[in-house]
Amino acid sequence: MMYHLTKQIGATALNSWLLTTQLATTPLDWWLSRRIGLRVHVPNNFYVPRGTLVLANHRSLFDPFLVTYHLGSQNWYTSVPTRYPVESFYASRPILGSVIKMLGGYDIGATSMERAKKLLYTRDLLDRRHTVLLFPEGKIVNEGEVVEEFQQGVKMLFAHDYPTIFVRLSGFNTKSFFHPGTVTDARISYSEVIRGDVATKLERLRQFFGGGGL
Repeated sequence: MMYHLTKQIGATALNSWLLTTQLATTPLDWWLSRRIGLRVHVPNNFYVPRGTLVLANHRSLFDPFLVTYHLGSQNWYTSVPTRYPVESFYASRPILGSVIKMLGGYDIGATSMERAKKLLYTRDLLDRRHTVLLFPEGKIVNEGEVVEEFQQGVKMLFAHDYPTIFVRLSGFNTKSFFHPGTVTDARISYSEVIRGDVATKLERLRQFFGGGGL
């Protein structure tokens, strides 16, 4: 009993810390969005329940902050702190890795075995009703490469009936924030909350990303 109590106290302390650090970045998130003229599209009466799996394509190093921020302040109570896996190349660096962990990130693993374990860890987070932001490609990709790479990383999670939201980012990359004059149509589009079996979610995924988002 003492073990479980200690574990619960530790989890609560970690969540409180991540909640504080993620909310502290909101002024930066607002500024980054303004800097590239980011246009945000969300469904009417957009609501994110606890334990939601958020799947997004990956365009820039700032994507986790932008996607979480634009879930909307009305959803921060249920969606923050958001957890998200990060490529080992970044998460294993001494200083950068510590910052990433402070902001809710966790190392996705460098080997196939490590990635399989972290996929189970991701499922455990969702089972404990944490919001998880996942970039299934595992890397920043160019326009037009989304759907094929997505399908390799999401089928296992789709087998569980987690509420799911798709997010499409387009029209910008990391360099855009340093050269905002080159940006003409930066967008972030959110789907409604999707439920259903694997086949249903894969079909909605193809429609959403293959069709260019909302």
